[in-house]
Amino acid sequence: MTTNRRNHYRLLHVQPDAPPEVIKAAYRALIATRHPDVGGNESEAVLLNDAYAVLSNPAKRAAYDAHRATRAAWRQGTANAAPAARPAPPAHACLMCHLGLPMQVERNTRCARCHAPLAPVRVIGPRAKPMDRRGIPRVSKSDWAIMHVDWQSDAIDVRMRDLSLDGISVYSGLELPRHRVVRIVGRSFDVVATVVGCRRLDAVFTVHASLASALFAESTGGFVSAIA
Repeated sequence: MTTNRRNHYRLLHVQPDAPPEVIKAAYRALIATRHPDVGGNESEAVLLNDAYAVLSNPAKRAAYDAHRATRAAWRQGTANAAPAARPAPPAHACLMCHLGLPMQVERNTRCARCHAPLAPVRVIGPRAKPMDRRGIPRVSKSDWAIMHVDWQSDAIDVRMRDLSLDGISVYSGLELPRHRVVRIVGRSFDVVATVVGCRRLDAVFTVHASLASALFAESTGGFVSAIA
């Protein structure tokens, strides 16, 4: 990890989710005018080279992004204080805020108070239909999402690891206890899940959670539930 404390993405004028080809093009355009050989500033060229060396390497970029997420959580005063597990919600209630469920839960029903998705991922009963894997949106490890550890608290940034029928996995700057209910929202999904595991990985934590309810984006851009 480089000792340069500046924001590599800002130095290269790209967004944190920029693909490699965009980062490469931005670097080439900037270094062409900043390099000492063309009359540029040597210190600026060093910073650009430093930033590109990190962001052009997938492993270094992942570590850098995880480090940024940890620093953001620490600034919020949460990195060193894991939230305690909350009591289990009453039956027929929203898992996030414990508000009672409506009489009928449709495929796109959200909680009236916290707006979390309510449609269950798995339906129990003789007419239950297994969820089709094709209904799960593909996610990349370069994708970012936000995570709510409480329905009234501010969301924190997390980086995706995986999303499947079994659950969701993210990199987080915040350690979470088992059985903690969280809501994770990405560009193509909105899920409520229960933490089943959390372990430290260098400066961050890998959080694994089992899906309880979910809404997934349709190809048209709208959201649909995890069940048919």
